[in-house]
Amino acid sequence: MRNIRSRMVQSISWSLAGNWVIRGVGVLKMMVLARILSPQDFGVIGAALLAINCLGVFSDVGIGAALIQKKDVDRKDLDTAWTMTIVRGIVLFALLFAAAGILADYFARPDLKAVFRVIAVCFVLEGFTNIGILFFQRDIDFKHKVRLDVVSDLAGSISAVLLALILNDFWALVYSSVIWRLIYFGLSFRLHPYRPRFCWDRKRAAHLIHFGKHVFWISIVTFVVTNGDDALVGRLLGLDLLGYYTMAYAIANLPVTSLCETLGRISFPVYSQMQDDRKRVREAFQKIFESALMILLPLTALIMMLAEDFIAVFLGDRWLAMGGVLKVLCLLGLFRGLSNVIAPVHLAVNHPEIQSRNKTVELMVFSLLIYPFITRWGLIGVGWAVSAVYLVGLIMNVEALSRLLNDVPQVIYTALRCPLVATAGMVLSAMLAGTVSNGWNPLPRFFLSGFAAVLAFLLIAAWMKHGVIMDAYRRMIPPKLDDSTA
Repeated sequence: MRNIRSRMVQSISWSLAGNWVIRGVGVLKMMVLARILSPQDFGVIGAALLAINCLGVFSDVGIGAALIQKKDVDRKDLDTAWTMTIVRGIVLFALLFAAAGILADYFARPDLKAVFRVIAVCFVLEGFTNIGILFFQRDIDFKHKVRLDVVSDLAGSISAVLLALILNDFWALVYSSVIWRLIYFGLSFRLHPYRPRFCWDRKRAAHLIHFGKHVFWISIVTFVVTNGDDALVGRLLGLDLLGYYTMAYAIANLPVTSLCETLGRISFPVYSQMQDDRKRVREAFQKIFESALMILLPLTALIMMLAEDFIAVFLGDRWLAMGGVLKVLCLLGLFRGLSNVIAPVHLAVNHPEIQSRNKTVELMVFSLLIYPFITRWGLIGVGWAVSAVYLVGLIMNVEALSRLLNDVPQVIYTALRCPLVATAGMVLSAMLAGTVSNGWNPLPRFFLSGFAAVLAFLLIAAWMKHGVIMDAYRRMIPPKLDDSTA
């Protein structure tokens, strides 16, 4: 248990540090590109990535999750999985290349045909990526995984900015996506010693697919819920508004992508290793859930309170139209983030059918709400519809968790108490600072309100957790020897 805890702490430290570097670079890239490119350029690349994600998710049979959850994995498992991903990548490349014209007609943009065909190369590169990198997650050793992600993301971000300065249109985002995938492919072989071979074992493939069938359905529903709104916005409201929406969605989901997805990737193999001891799973979950809340709640509140000033300062006045939908989508980020922390428990204890069922309900709610909301209230309506979907999903995830672990309400209450009180104090401080700075320019108002909010949160959290902090401090400082001992 101590070994697992030690590896988990190290992995969380590496993953969070790497993820914050990636997200920090991503925010800088977003701010620079927002000054160079137009909302329509972002809408074009959003449509292209929508097609990529669509084909990808409808062909993902959950091979990676199956290999991580499987107790014993040998070379034939890995090589069979690698062969499956290669075949999948080649097939997807061919499908997107052939369907490029049809997809371009759907969005009424003929120039998208060439975009789809260039970006389809990513499927082939993804298929040939070294399957051995799964062991970074399976063995809870994220140091090399972080290096892989950070280096490839830095290269993609730098290339996006440089190409935007040269090309001054959406092709900069297209080419940088291919560059990112190419570097990721090369580094996967540089950082992991495993060398896969072509192999096909029907029995092992069937085993991987058997576990992965639930992951496959979960992926499909997740894609429809997270990307169906993009498709409808692009079709019904136009690529300009799709550009606003994708930018707002990316900002609102920063807490999810920078924290909760990282915790999910790390906690899944941790829970898998202790899946036969539900008490240990519950103890680990409580610590992880509270850690997520300590960052997720204040970040969500900060984005909601400072949305307009953030947009004016960092993106420019032409993006101010997305302020309303950004605030609504922050609720989506909160609900989705908490669900992402809970879901790995269901998968790790070999109950993927729970997530499969919950995602089916989310799909039904999404199908009922999305079209009437978008036609009645536009972008704001889309935000409320998808937020309601994730709220329903969160409620169902908590209910299912209570059937797997004991005392779940008490676990959630204990984890929620400090983050909730500290966030409430943070909101009050930000409102007071906003009143004082009313009439100021956006830049000083943004920094004053943000500083007051963060300071209040840290002080309240430190006061409520002073016992834990002191215990940790005492463990770090060796006891002094008295004179008699000396």
